[in-house]
Amino acid sequence: MSTLELTTTPVTSTASSSDVSRKVRLRFLPASSRIEAMTLWKSLEVELCNQRLTCSSAWTDTWLDHYGGLVPFQFVIGMRQGTIVGIALLTQGVRQSAGPFRLKTWHVGTAGEPESTSVCVQYNSVLCHPDDWIDFGQALWNWAQQETNCDEFRWDGFESTSIAPLLAQYPQSRVERRVAYYFDLESVRATGEDPIMRLGSHTRANIRRTQRDLGGVQVEWAETIERAEFLFHQLVELHQARWNSIGLPGVYSSERFHDFHLDLLHRLFPLGLMSLVGVSAGGRLLACSQLLVDNNRTHFYQCGRVPSSGRVSHGLILDYSCICECLRRGFDEVDFLGGETDHKRRLSTSQAELAWVAWRRPNIKNTAIDTLRRIKQATAGIRRDASANRTPSGSDTAAVVLPKTKESLP
Repeated sequence: MSTLELTTTPVTSTASSSDVSRKVRLRFLPASSRIEAMTLWKSLEVELCNQRLTCSSAWTDTWLDHYGGLVPFQFVIGMRQGTIVGIALLTQGVRQSAGPFRLKTWHVGTAGEPESTSVCVQYNSVLCHPDDWIDFGQALWNWAQQETNCDEFRWDGFESTSIAPLLAQYPQSRVERRVAYYFDLESVRATGEDPIMRLGSHTRANIRRTQRDLGGVQVEWAETIERAEFLFHQLVELHQARWNSIGLPGVYSSERFHDFHLDLLHRLFPLGLMSLVGVSAGGRLLACSQLLVDNNRTHFYQCGRVPSSGRVSHGLILDYSCICECLRRGFDEVDFLGGETDHKRRLSTSQAELAWVAWRRPNIKNTAIDTLRRIKQATAGIRRDASANRTPSGSDTAAVVLPKTKESLP
């Protein structure tokens, strides 16, 4: 097992002798030592009584079963004075790019897959003693700065509050922030309110009208692995049919993605970390949801539903039914994950923030990317100004649409 000693302060800082004696050392294990690494992972998980999903051994091991042959990876262990304080998965991104440029990226956690088959990890986390998290993170960041085979070092989908102390040390990093809407079940439980009363009047009316028009709704929370697997297959069928009907492939068209989630179901369901929920009316299954459990919070990961008609919204009644059932089962929150939609806002009472962070090496490639991005932004500004200042003449009032570039920079 190789060892790399790095200070836990930013590379521009000078550490005292006492700091050096307690610095975090990074020990790396290659992919070929996966059994050894996962044994250490599970031991630390038990020691920390870990309740976070995305840094659990079950999630990580299942991801490696399906993506480890596609995405190069290694393990990194944080050691302080001979004691393991943290462990993480480091992956090398596959087919990562910015416009026409291919990027060499390293990622923390189960990330780095090609977009077409990506799990799109959210609420990412690192298995680490809370008191050592910042030092471990800084050591990882310093390693990336010394790793020449790296254009970007990425922390994908972490909670903004958890990664903020690291960002304070590396303010030059690029950050993309996304709101994550959620329904706060704890506050409803404390007041004894009906959860529908926390929603807006228009949403309440839509829910009640849908319930009335359907003539009663039956909610099934899978209690056995057999029922969970049945509902999963129904979810996939409904999801694919809906997206295929509008000419899109649907996420389960990726065999790797599909098999990962089916395998994950068999790993997480017995641990109480995943469930499938189905909503029926008149003996007909209308919609299904896949829920992930993270630190006593449920996350809406994916769903499938029969197309709605008229005033009936199957998606609305599915999600509201899940909120009520999660309240009854003692969960603290129902999270709709990152992304802005009216549907998420209407069914939420609070919001969190997720961050996709990238430290970018100051090299020629990234300089060229930044230059092209500035040119693109300036060109877009000129087009907007030209459009705003254009005065229609005669009957020809159609706006001129300039051609888009073939490549698009993020």
